[in-house]
Amino acid sequence: MKAKRILSALCAITLVLSVSVCASAESIKDWPQFLGSPQTPGITAAQTPVNASAAKLLWSAKHTVTGEYNGTKMENNACGTPIAVGGYLYLTLSGGTLLELDAASGKTVASAPCKDIPPYNSKIASGDGKIFVPQQTSEGVRISAFDQNSLALLWQSEAIAYGSAAQQIASPITYYDHQIYFGTYTQDPKTYAYTTGVYACLSAASGKTVWKHENAAAGYYWNGGAVTGSAIAVSDTAGTISSYRLTDGSPVGTASAGGPVNSTLCYADGRIYASVKSGYVYSVKADANGQITANSAQKSANLGSSITSSPVVYNGRLYVAGGGYGSTAPFSVLNAADLKTIYQIKEIQSQSSPLVTTAYAAEANKNQVLIYVAKYGTIDQNYTFSKDSSCVYVLTDREGQTKPSYETLFTPSVPQSCSQSLTCSGDGTLFYFNDSGNLYAIGKRAVLPSPKTGDDSSVRIASVILLSAALVFTLQVKRTGIGANR
Repeated sequence: MKAKRILSALCAITLVLSVSVCASAESIKDWPQFLGSPQTPGITAAQTPVNASAAKLLWSAKHTVTGEYNGTKMENNACGTPIAVGGYLYLTLSGGTLLELDAASGKTVASAPCKDIPPYNSKIASGDGKIFVPQQTSEGVRISAFDQNSLALLWQSEAIAYGSAAQQIASPITYYDHQIYFGTYTQDPKTYAYTTGVYACLSAASGKTVWKHENAAAGYYWNGGAVTGSAIAVSDTAGTISSYRLTDGSPVGTASAGGPVNSTLCYADGRIYASVKSGYVYSVKADANGQITANSAQKSANLGSSITSSPVVYNGRLYVAGGGYGSTAPFSVLNAADLKTIYQIKEIQSQSSPLVTTAYAAEANKNQVLIYVAKYGTIDQNYTFSKDSSCVYVLTDREGQTKPSYETLFTPSVPQSCSQSLTCSGDGTLFYFNDSGNLYAIGKRAVLPSPKTGDDSSVRIASVILLSAALVFTLQVKRTGIGANR
C-alpha cells in the first residue's frame, strides 16, 4: 500500500508537469507569414537556442534552379522566405515550384507547380488551411491559393495592375481574419525609381478582390502591413503611411515618414513605427481604428544609411538591424517611447528584420529577450566571402541594459550573402537560407535549459520535485524491499 501511495503521488506530479508543459506548448504559435504575426510582428514565445553551445545544425538542404544566361548554365539560388506551420515548412523556388518540407528532417513531403514566382523576395503566407503564393506576369500580379495539406490549387486571383502597367511583387503577403493584403510596384528600368503601385485586399476564401488602392506616386517594395485593430497600416516606397479599414478599405489616416521606406511597419503600444531607408526610425500615434494623430510624430537620430530592416518593438524597446547591400548601419536598440538610442552594435551588419523570443523573459532577469539576425556578408577583392558571411547572431537584451551582449550562434557551411530574416517554428527551431541556396535548420541540443535564461520556473520546480520523489522512492525500495515479490 505504501508503494502504491508513493507511485500515485509520482503520477499526480507527472500529470501536473505534463499539463503545465502542454499548456505552454499550446500557447506557442508557428510562423505562418513574414514576421510571424501582423499584430505582434517579429515576436515569438518559442524556446529557441539560447547560445552557440546550446545550438546545433539539425539539417541543411540545397534548393537551386539551373538556368541559362548568354549560353552559360547558371544556378539560380533564389529560394523564397520559408514559413513554418504545424511541423512543416513551406517555401517557393524561383523555377516555379511550391515545396512542403518536413521541418524535422528537411525532406520534401510534397510539391506543386506554380509558374511566374518572383525570382527574389517571394514571401508567402498561410491561413484558413491555405498557402498563398505571389506570382507576377506581363498582365500583373496574381495570388494563387493551395490547399495546405494536399497542395492542390484552390483558386487564382485576377491580375492586379496599375492601368496598363504590369506590376511586380516583393512585399510580404499578410493574412489576417480571412483576408490577405499585399502591395505591388512598377520600377523605372533606367532610374530604378518606384513609379506606381497598388495595395490590395483579397478574400482568403475565394481570391476575389475585396478592395484596392492605386498609387500614382510610389509603389510597395518590401512594404508590408501592420494590423492596428480594425485597420491595416502600410507605407509606400516614398514614405507615405496610410491606414485602411480592414472590411472595406476606406482610408482612415495618413502621415509622412519624411523619406523612402522599404520595410514592414510595426504597430505597438498605440504607435506606428517605420524604418526609413535614409537612416532613421519614424513613429506616429495611431489608435486601434487606424486614426493617426498628426502632431504626434517622432524621429530618431540618424542611425546609418540604407536601413531596410523592419522594426520590432517589445517591452518599450525597439530593435532594428542595419547593414547589407550598400549600407554600414549598425544594429540599434532604441527607447520606443521617444526613439532615443540606447546602444548600437556596429559589428553586426544585417539586413534581417529581428526575430525576438520572449520565452525566457522573467521578472528575475528583468524580462530578458533573445534577438536573432543574420549577417549580410562581406566580400574581398577576389570576390570571396568571409567565413562568417551569413552567420546568425543571437543578442540578449533586458530592461535597463545599455551595453551590447551578443555572440555568433551559427556559421553556415557555405558562406554567402544573405538578406533573409529568420523563421521560427513552435518548437524553437530557426530556419533561414543564404544566397548559396542552402536552407539551414538550427535547433537545440538535448540539454536542460540554464536557470539564468529565465525559463518557466514552475516547470523547473515541478521537474525537481518529480526527480526528488523518484529518488526517495528508489531508496525506499532498496532499504525496505517495498513491493518485492508482490
